[in-house]
Amino acid sequence: REILTEESGTAKSDALKELLPYGFAIHHAGMTRADRNLVEDLFADKHIQVLCSTATLAWGVNLPAHTVIIKGTQIYSPEKGEWVELSPLDIVQMMGRAGRPQYDTEGEGIILTKATELQYYLSLMNQQLPVESQLMKALPDHLNAEIEMGSVQTIRQAADWLSYTYFYVRAVREPELYGATPSAGGENDDPLLLQFRLDLVHSAAILLDKHNLIKYDKKTGSLQITALGRVAAHYYVSYDSMATYNEHLKPNLSDIELFRLFSFSGEFKYIHVRAEEKLELAKLAPRVPIPIKES
Repeated sequence: REILTEESGTAKSDALKELLPYGFAIHHAGMTRADRNLVEDLFADKHIQVLCSTATLAWGVNLPAHTVIIKGTQIYSPEKGEWVELSPLDIVQMMGRAGRPQYDTEGEGIILTKATELQYYLSLMNQQLPVESQLMKALPDHLNAEIEMGSVQTIRQAADWLSYTYFYVRAVREPELYGATPSAGGENDDPLLLQFRLDLVHSAAILLDKHNLIKYDKKTGSLQITALGRVAAHYYVSYDSMATYNEHLKPNLSDIELFRLFSFSGEFKYIHVRAEEKLELAKLAPRVPIPIKES
């Protein structure tokens, strides 16, 4: 208690100052680094008995606990603009904090969720769910990198390259889940999903060609990288960001216009300004050489 009362004096957050003497603490991205370090150290040394935190703590910091309570399994997704269920990986990762072998002989995990999701979480803990591939979302970018390296030069080679991926392993097992036609055993039977793979790489190549990252000859099926495609592959820039630059980049842009153009990159889409940064930014705003039009 004495240690907690003493340490609470060094905390910058008023809420933390109030809670610490009672053995409670909070941890989230909005806190200062010093406060977060203080909480992590006190919890690791078992001075803090109860720590309320955001999901980030579970996979960002190695803090073992005896009991983990997940209060609510939904999280807001800026991508979809709605509340979605936490991924199985996050749940397992958070639960993994309870009863770590070298610290404890047993641990307890409690999940508070909707009755409709109950069966899903029970199966998650008791039986292995297959890991699904996410390659489809970024197929054009990966294909562009393969073309740039020279390992893929035709659409047929691109379809062969796809057969070496985990995406293909899952698509053969669960064709309907990945939008492929399941093997029927008839005249047009395609157990190796060759046509499906050709269609996918064809669509990706058309997108890359449209944005001038590659040259795609539909008659011969040949794929050739362009200077833009080479830049995208070398610097891991997505094809849609390259398309934005391609459309708006002009030889006579000023520095200010250049900065504004690059701020439209998809890579910055979900970067938000934190509450603690707003004060600092307000001080900086009148002094920066670039006028800020946006909010």
